[in-house]
Amino acid sequence: MAGKDTNTGAKRAREAREALGLEQNSPLTCVLDTTETGFGLPVVIAEMPEHIAGACCRVNDGAVLWVNGTQATVRRRFTLAHELGHVRCGHDHGLPVETYETLGGKPTDQREVQANAFAAQLLMPADGIREQVTREPTLEDVVTIAARFGVSTIAALYRLNTLKLVNAKRSARVKREIDDGFADDVWAHVAPPPFQDGMAAIDEDDLPRLSPQLAGSGLEAMVLRSASLPSIAAAAGCDPSALADGAAAIGV
Repeated sequence: MAGKDTNTGAKRAREAREALGLEQNSPLTCVLDTTETGFGLPVVIAEMPEHIAGACCRVNDGAVLWVNGTQATVRRRFTLAHELGHVRCGHDHGLPVETYETLGGKPTDQREVQANAFAAQLLMPADGIREQVTREPTLEDVVTIAARFGVSTIAALYRLNTLKLVNAKRSARVKREIDDGFADDVWAHVAPPPFQDGMAAIDEDDLPRLSPQLAGSGLEAMVLRSASLPSIAAAAGCDPSALADGAAAIGV
């Protein structure tokens, strides 16, 4: 049975889909456009340390969302959906940076549980996933679902588990097959069309990529290293050491 925080995150995602005019069973084609245009939140996609997936940096009543652009497109999509979840769930300042343990493990911080549930429902809406399952799913079925909703194979399997659409024995078998690398062979066999998403169009040569609304800002200068941290801090009216600590936390 889903807990309170899981239900809260899923509810906020359903509300976000409704606000965007999306059907509650359809894939979310572009989470980047949804975040920047749909909700007016700037996104920075940049090279970060390998262990960091992203971050939600609250700025007054708004936020700047960060994504590690060196990671796979499917992971970037989930990371950005997770960061958007922090905002839509009303999480305030002091959020830690996201790591693999936050996104793929079993976080105990209720804010992270809510944001993970938000991301899962936003990208893999329950109604849409249920429509795809007509039998006990095989690895090929899981790959097909992952391709349709623009997520990783393991994320699709986790979602099937959460929705109780796969029994424990079959889930363990599919998980072993994924761990043993068979999912890559199945992807090649199924040969789904590439998922069309703004994230997929950004490669490492394009990094850092900043939202247009950040043009000319101190944050752009910091990311592009076109000005010193003390001068940026002075222009922003903030403590240089605090700015430096924040930049170091996300590897900028």
